[in-house]
Amino acid sequence: MIALNVLILEDSIDDCAILLRELRRGGYDPIYKMIYTPEAMQQELVSRKWDIVISDFSMPQFDAFAALELLHNTQQDIPFIIVSGTIGEDRAVSAMKLGAHDYIIKGHLKRLVPAVERELREAAIRKERRIADETIHRLAYTDPVTDLPNRVRFREIVQTAFTNAHNGKRPIALLLMDLDRFKEVNDTLGHERGDNLLYQVGIRLRNALFENDVVARLGGDEFGILLPQLAAAEDVQHVIRNLHDCLEQPFIIDGIPIVVECSIGVAMSPDHADDADTLLQRADIAMYRAKQMASDYAIYEPKFNQNSPERLRLMAELRDAVEQNQLQLHFQPKVSISTGKVIGTEALVRWQHPRLGLIFPDKFILTAEQTGLIGPLTQWVLTDALTHCQNARREGIQLKISVNLSARSLHDPHLPEMIRKVLKITDTQPEQLVLEITESAIVLDPKRAAENITALSKIGTGISIDDFGTGYTSLSSIKQLPVNELKIDKSFVTNMLTDAQDTMIVRTIIDFGHNFGLMVVAEGVETREVYDALAAFGCDVIQGYFISKPLPCEQLKSWQKNSAYKI
Repeated sequence: MIALNVLILEDSIDDCAILLRELRRGGYDPIYKMIYTPEAMQQELVSRKWDIVISDFSMPQFDAFAALELLHNTQQDIPFIIVSGTIGEDRAVSAMKLGAHDYIIKGHLKRLVPAVERELREAAIRKERRIADETIHRLAYTDPVTDLPNRVRFREIVQTAFTNAHNGKRPIALLLMDLDRFKEVNDTLGHERGDNLLYQVGIRLRNALFENDVVARLGGDEFGILLPQLAAAEDVQHVIRNLHDCLEQPFIIDGIPIVVECSIGVAMSPDHADDADTLLQRADIAMYRAKQMASDYAIYEPKFNQNSPERLRLMAELRDAVEQNQLQLHFQPKVSISTGKVIGTEALVRWQHPRLGLIFPDKFILTAEQTGLIGPLTQWVLTDALTHCQNARREGIQLKISVNLSARSLHDPHLPEMIRKVLKITDTQPEQLVLEITESAIVLDPKRAAENITALSKIGTGISIDDFGTGYTSLSSIKQLPVNELKIDKSFVTNMLTDAQDTMIVRTIIDFGHNFGLMVVAEGVETREVYDALAAFGCDVIQGYFISKPLPCEQLKSWQKNSAYKI
């Protein structure tokens, strides 16, 4: 017998007994309560959890319409079945429109058990979808390391604060905080301890502020702090002192004391900006000024908004780098879990700078976007990557090449034409190219992004959503975009064996992707144990240091000859 918590809205004890007998014949063991007043229903909905509601249509003090309204007001998703001998077709249709799931004439109670089974099954499906939606929503707006709002959510909060501040004519302040020498913590103690430190920093910052203030992790070792209810602009300096004081005591990570210092940039409205994006930009400029001056903080001044000589020099040199072939690609293999074979590689650009040595893209991509060089840089990366792809093809190696697109490139109306041009120049079939697009890039201009993604899909290239779960996600948008692949962000993969929440997130994304017919890739795989767990969850493809770090082309060929992961 299957236990069933059933709330019965019925004023006839005999009719209630008939319902219970029918449920027992169908294999259920009903745990029930019979009621017939709105007050009793209100009390029962609050005090107990019910699997299903079975209601007479009309009772002396109550009817199904009123019951449905009560249930709706509690926002509980409980199947509601009307069983009555008096309901007519018109009223039955009205009840269904109000939320009833079925109606059964009392003379046809053989339909009761099948209806109950169906509605319980549908309720379970709705619950799973609701949990998936809530999980995906949390992924979209919450930083997985600190459980604070992420960059996308923080930007929305700042925009809302602007509206409220404008209406109330109050100053607001935005602080960007960057932890000094955090990379040394990761390099010395490992990323797991580094993440632990970020988590503890987030807690201290939150405790140092007022309830209405907002702390977010914007990425890496950068935190954003919004002060939406300043009494006066001068109060921000008091907040900065509190923040530095809260970080003064060493953090203890696995028994190791770690001293954290930080640089803070401040921008305020209305003094420094009239919109959220400008405020963020100017707080960022102030933060870099604080770093340059080795100061605890800097408040934005217009004179800061000039590129330093070093940045100006780097911008000029980047143009030469593209033209003089100082850029190079490294390739990281992607392995199919089901076959154990390499099925593709991700092309990652590096700058072999004659003065500064090897520079990674996070140091120059933003510069390329700001100076308009991102177009030539993207075209160079695509051309070089597809040239390597074609060279491998001539050697009998069939591989797909994945290339990352920046936000500026994704929104460039000339992007589809550039892709066609590069495919033609390199004589590459479109299906050999996969374009990786971050969720945060999509959210900056969803309409333009959707137009370009659709155009690229029509060309025949693959589309991958990179860093999935960290910036922008919704079931409806993924369903509407012609996407082929989801890449689980490595921040979830790294700790999935020790963090139950990360495990749930990884499994949810894999199931989510498969439900939409998408290939799911996990990046940042560093151990056999993580590989095996992903295989058990049904993940399709992995990449990470467990397979190989990114390698120059010739080293990749040597690796392929000696690797267990053959093509």
